[in-house]
Amino acid sequence: MKKDLSFYKKASQNLIAVHHLKDLLARLQKNEPEILFFRGMSLIGNVYPFLGDREMLDVDILVRERDFARCKEVLKKMGLQEAGPGTFHKTGFILDLHTSFLNLSRISLERSCLGVSIEDVFKRSITEQLDGMEIKIPCPLHLFISTAIHLQSHSFDSEKGWEDLKRIKRYYGLSDKAILSDAQKMGAEQTLAYLTFLRPELFPSWRGRFSLGERLVLRRIRAGNFNRNFGDLLFLSQSKSKGKALKEIFFPRGISLRIICDRIWKCLKFMKDTIV
Repeated sequence: MKKDLSFYKKASQNLIAVHHLKDLLARLQKNEPEILFFRGMSLIGNVYPFLGDREMLDVDILVRERDFARCKEVLKKMGLQEAGPGTFHKTGFILDLHTSFLNLSRISLERSCLGVSIEDVFKRSITEQLDGMEIKIPCPLHLFISTAIHLQSHSFDSEKGWEDLKRIKRYYGLSDKAILSDAQKMGAEQTLAYLTFLRPELFPSWRGRFSLGERLVLRRIRAGNFNRNFGDLLFLSQSKSKGKALKEIFFPRGISLRIICDRIWKCLKFMKDTIV
């Protein structure tokens, strides 16, 4: 099959990541901290068969908290510089080191709908092959649900995220019933209902009940009216700790004052448009 230029561009970019990851795994074998690849990199070589099938902006790795310092030390020995908490970079390569499925800037927002322990994620992990490397990734159900939550954090405005979900479900042969069962254990069943509301042609089975606020936000998203706060407002609706969730929406960690002001302005505009 003939490939276009973008395929080779993505493949060359991903080859840089694979080169660094092979070096990382070789160094870690001596110390043996267990690591999991998740999000985009966990899909390359299986869900996406070829290196050029999916663009990778960064690489996400999950580690236990007790292993974070050791992994950080190894990354620095590889010549990667720490650009922020858990973020390391080198020319053409960015790696995010996580100790949780939860986004650092959305811990309170996501905790209510992604209630899974790190030990359970590691216990149920599976082994895949990536360009000759043996890597560990989350089990298919964890992979699907965490990808759905990550898509919600982007206000469902990522075609790449929708494609990831579609491919994960098809590649691993996941049933709607199995996904819903695990999602209910984590508290993520409402996110599945959002998927059905927004893309019933892809995921028709997870219908749910919505509050007036949820329905207003979902209709805006479906109509193509993007607002970066929409995903957070849906997380707020799901959250069991509204005060902490509100604080995190408007004053997230690691976000500049300019972005905070922009979020507040867009929320006010959304409220004004809704009332009018």
